[in-house]
Amino acid sequence: MKRILVACVLAFMLPAMPCASDDVGALLDKALDQLGRNGYQGDTSAAERYLRAILEQQPDHLEAQWQLLYIQLAPLRNTPLSERAPALAALSPAFARLAKLAKEPKQQAFLHFMTATHAGLYCDYERALAEIDRAVALEPRSVRYLTAKGNLLVDDGNWTDSDTEIEKGISILKTTQELSRTQPSPFARDESYEFQLAVAISDLSQPRWQEVAEHYLRFIEKSPESVTYAFAWNNVSIAYRRLGECDKAKEAAEKALAVTKFGAAQWNKRYAEFCLEMQKAGLIAKQ
Repeated sequence: MKRILVACVLAFMLPAMPCASDDVGALLDKALDQLGRNGYQGDTSAAERYLRAILEQQPDHLEAQWQLLYIQLAPLRNTPLSERAPALAALSPAFARLAKLAKEPKQQAFLHFMTATHAGLYCDYERALAEIDRAVALEPRSVRYLTAKGNLLVDDGNWTDSDTEIEKGISILKTTQELSRTQPSPFARDESYEFQLAVAISDLSQPRWQEVAEHYLRFIEKSPESVTYAFAWNNVSIAYRRLGECDKAKEAAEKALAVTKFGAAQWNKRYAEFCLEMQKAGLIAKQ
């Protein structure tokens, strides 16, 4: 009886392990759910186990191989290009293998999508946008490809200091969010659009900070605690401080730190405390 109780406890405490009865579709759904909830941040080991279980059954499964590669690519988005390039070069052979695999089953739209993602990480946005346009031309209602196009336009606008490009990306992301609500996709969670839109609006030369805060708060409302959740609270702190709401900024930074300790949130808490001191001294107006 004790062994049964221990087994039950462990079943709830440990990340779910792939079962022999799980088919490829179920395993992929579980992997994408794990990765989507955490935004490819933090511990991805459970998702990786599901993906490797797929490859044990189907060694040439293109989506599983792409997801395993993208787990390595995703963190590079937050590093400077000079630091990113060596890591990208090291992963290029893996990308080349996937590109070859995509040609064999004639998955042209997916190949264009992968190529666009790869080019975007090199900040080669001219090529990236051309490639994602080819993917969208082949599958015009693909939530996945439209989302990628919106984010690439935002990245391009940020790279070239073009509010026009960023606004184009914002428009596509908003439209695609609406599309995803009637055409659900395992590659697009409703709350993820809130995070992406908040990032995009904060990239404008004159960010609309109230909108930024609102998008992040909608993301937080719909999301479990994770590294990305903590980042969202940290970014809410920045938005509130820019709005002059120093008390809310301090509270948001503290909520980020309650999930995980990281330098940006610690600095933003200090900035918020300094903001409150300035308000008490009458040097800046309270909102």
